[in-house]
Amino acid sequence: MITVQALLDTRSLKLTVLGGSSGLARTINWAHAVDLPDPWRWISAGNLVMTTGAGLPRSASDQVIWLEKLAHSNASALVVARQADAPELSRAMLEAADRLMFPILAASFELEFVQLSRHVIESVLQAQRDRFRASEQLFETYATALRDMPDMAGRLTILSDRLRLGLTIEDAGSGSIIVSSRALPYSDETHPVFVERVAIGGRARANLVIRRRDAEALQDPLLVRSLLGLLEIELERMMIDRDNLRKEGAALMRSLLRGEAEFSFRPILERRGLTGTLVVLAVSPGKQGSWSVAEIHHAPALHARAPLLLEDDVLLALAQDHADAIECLRFDLGKGTVVGISGPVTEAAGFRESVRQARLALAQAREVGTDVVRYGELETGYITMPRSLAEASALVGRYLGPMIEYDRVHGTALLTTLMTFLGNDGNWKSTAFDLAIHRQTLVYRLKHIEQLCGVKPTTTDGITRLWLAVQAGKAANLLADDLSKSSDE
Repeated sequence: MITVQALLDTRSLKLTVLGGSSGLARTINWAHAVDLPDPWRWISAGNLVMTTGAGLPRSASDQVIWLEKLAHSNASALVVARQADAPELSRAMLEAADRLMFPILAASFELEFVQLSRHVIESVLQAQRDRFRASEQLFETYATALRDMPDMAGRLTILSDRLRLGLTIEDAGSGSIIVSSRALPYSDETHPVFVERVAIGGRARANLVIRRRDAEALQDPLLVRSLLGLLEIELERMMIDRDNLRKEGAALMRSLLRGEAEFSFRPILERRGLTGTLVVLAVSPGKQGSWSVAEIHHAPALHARAPLLLEDDVLLALAQDHADAIECLRFDLGKGTVVGISGPVTEAAGFRESVRQARLALAQAREVGTDVVRYGELETGYITMPRSLAEASALVGRYLGPMIEYDRVHGTALLTTLMTFLGNDGNWKSTAFDLAIHRQTLVYRLKHIEQLCGVKPTTTDGITRLWLAVQAGKAANLLADDLSKSSDE
């Protein structure tokens, strides 16, 4: 797109500035020759208006009004090639041009307007060809990125390098970063960085954050629209993938609740980023959250470790025992959200037992008026030997579940250590001898057991609870695999 200044710099046109020199950066998208007294009725925004002055009013005050109307039509500039009988341009009109920052250029009457129009039109068409070529190259770059880069961060980096910009996509509500390219350095006094946020269309509710060194970079609306269109498609594809993951997760949780599937699908969960200690969350959503229950799986904090979600009378989630996931559900579902958290999910205790624990913790949170309660946090009194398999599973899950899960993930032998310690009636020396470890190592292990299970295995209360849990697990054959591993060791 040609500017008024570029026209002025074209020596063959022999143009000079009469007024409004502060507006020389205005762009021109077309040129019109109009000698009518009301040219603003015949032109469009961005047009260069060319006149011989025949339609100009003669009085200074009328010329000012005439110019104001022309400037308010968003024309880019006025070129006057005054014919002999045309009125002179008044000082008041030229001062108004300065005030309005609307350029008035003088041309020789011998200048054919067709020559000036041709120069403007050829410049505009060339600018359009350049813009379309830039957009074409952008799509070509994106196609290459789709082929070469498996993740969106890599593709965004390729686009960033192509445009020489720092590009980041952020959640429009929270400002959380969804995906980022290699960003430009922070600004300093000698190298300022210009930052601009542009909304990306579609369901994603995201902004494109553009960081650039050059204040003029990426000002082309066509190129910006092309870039936003590509990113909108990319984000929508990612959202469709998350929608499908949520449907699959809900179906899997229903199967687990009906007892049609066992909790032995770790590879499936690991592909979703769900590794380590898992818990069940029972969530009572609040009001006016940044994400609804139906769309909460699109919240940025859940992208890396997408939980299994199932809408029931409450929202059930099988998730990592990680603060990001728990806090995301708590805050993004709105004020008043209440969360109950089960003990660690284990095959020994069973998935349905974990759901029961989460629901119980949710009920306790509502009773005491707090936002989050973990199962067992509000437990008081002593326990007795379980009278059913369900009670045995609950007891094992509550006291031994965290230890069993930790052993499974880290290949440790904390359960073996505890059972040996209890079998030796809490005798440190005998336990260390049987395990062939140093006494200090035993101290460390028992401290770790205390941290995981929430009870101290060296006190009467702790020994009672842990011993009953071990006996319940043995009686219900819930520790068969762990006992065989212990004997192997």
